[in-house]
Order: sequence, then C-alpha cells, then structure tokens
Amino acid sequence: MSNVTTHYGSDGIVERILAAIPDAKSDKISAAQLYPFDQLHGRELIATRDHGARLAPSPTDRILDIGSGIGGPARFLAATYGCQVDGVDLTPAFVEASGRLTTLIGLGDRIRFHEADAAKLPFADNTFDAAICFYVGMNIADKAAVIGQAFRVLKPGGKLIWTEAVLAAGEPNYPLPWAVAPEASHLVDRDTLKTLFADAGFHIDEIIDETGEHVELAMQRASSGIIPSPAQQQANEIVLGTEFVQRRKNYIRSLSEGRLASLAVIVSKLA
Repeated sequence: MSNVTTHYGSDGIVERILAAIPDAKSDKISAAQLYPFDQLHGRELIATRDHGARLAPSPTDRILDIGSGIGGPARFLAATYGCQVDGVDLTPAFVEASGRLTTLIGLGDRIRFHEADAAKLPFADNTFDAAICFYVGMNIADKAAVIGQAFRVLKPGGKLIWTEAVLAAGEPNYPLPWAVAPEASHLVDRDTLKTLFADAGFHIDEIIDETGEHVELAMQRASSGIIPSPAQQQANEIVLGTEFVQRRKNYIRSLSEGRLASLAVIVSKLA
C-alpha cells in the first residue's frame, strides 16, 4: 500500500490546480472548470461521461467511487445527476484535495471522501446503488479482495463499472502512468479479470474493449497540432509526476503494439 501512496502522493494539489485555471475565483469555481484537471484516468472526461451515462443514477442513488483520486468522476456524477457519492482512496493527499475541491464548488453536501483501503471498505452490506472503479486495478495486488468488497457493499441489482488496462501480448513498455517498474504493476489478462468478477458472485453484463478508442484519441491529439496548455500539463504532472509525458507515450505505445488492452467491465449484483 505504501508504494501506491508514495507513487501518487503530492502536496499542494489544490493550490496548483486553482493557479492553473484561467481567471479562477475560489468562491466561484464550478465542477466543469475542474474537469480538465481532475479526470485523471483513461480517456479522461470522455470516459467519465460515457460510463456515467451507462449508470444514469437518479438523485436518490448512492454511488461508490473506488480509488477516487482527486475526486473528478465523483464530482461529475454528483453535478450531472444529483446523486450522492462516496469516494475511497489510500492516498492522504488525494483525500484532502478531493474534499477541498468539492467544498469549493459547493458539492460538499453530496460527496464524502474517505481515506480507506478498498480491500476493507468501511461501509455496511448493501449500501450502494452502483459503483465505479476507473483505472485503479493496475495498482491492486489483491484484486479478489477489492472486487469482493464491492460486491458486499452493493445492493442487490446494483451495477459496477470497472475500467482497467490488462495484459494482451508481451510485456508493456515501462515506466507507465501507474508504475515506474513491473514490480509495482499488478496487471492480469482479460480472462483472469473476468474470472475474478464471476468468482465474487457478479453477473458479467458486458466487457467493452476500449483500446482502439484510447489509441485513436491519442492520435487525434497528436495530429491536431494543438499543444496541451501549460495548465493542463501541470495538472497531469501533479498526480503522475514530471515523467508523465513519457509514461503516457509508453502506455499508448503498449496499446498500439498489442501489449496491453483497455477494458471496461460492466457487472451486476443480481437480486
């Protein structure tokens, strides 16, 4: 666990983000102003929108965000659908930043963040209507424990959307966004991941291969001639370190070469 918090931990996250937002006023920040900086998972805001639409929570639903990072997807869901969200993350700096950013945009009454181990969730059985886990699995050694906990805290009929990079053919190119070296990366293949969900008791609704979408998006950005603003680049480096650009390139290269695949696993806890 300490490797994960060390890899991602950073001080001054909120201050750096606020400094990067053009004409930001701390008393008038909106969720949308944060989206270029807080959607720090595969395909960023595009994926959050896609998967949020698949869940389409109601205002009375309570959603769990496993590995909530600095809170971007949780804020999107609460702002877009009016639902309640609980986020859990191991990294203290993320939990602290998540809470502050959420308070700044006026969503503190809908979202709570908890410093907690996803393998030992601090919630009662059958608490949540749905759950998400976006690009966290590569850092989880005991995936079975985390998936089992997700099953436990979901209500019967609840849905989980889990996105993760998986092994396809050969070893990926390191360093990657989630790990500098193989020993910190807990990759499995598609069949193994599918079995983990089935063994936990989940019904597998759909597995979507998003590899092509990731590569296409990267190619579009590269060919557009549009250079990421210093603010956007800085936001990524806050979380992923100064080597982010090379890590991201290695990730896309690994997808393009068929070494990795990017999957969205959609599962349900049957009633």
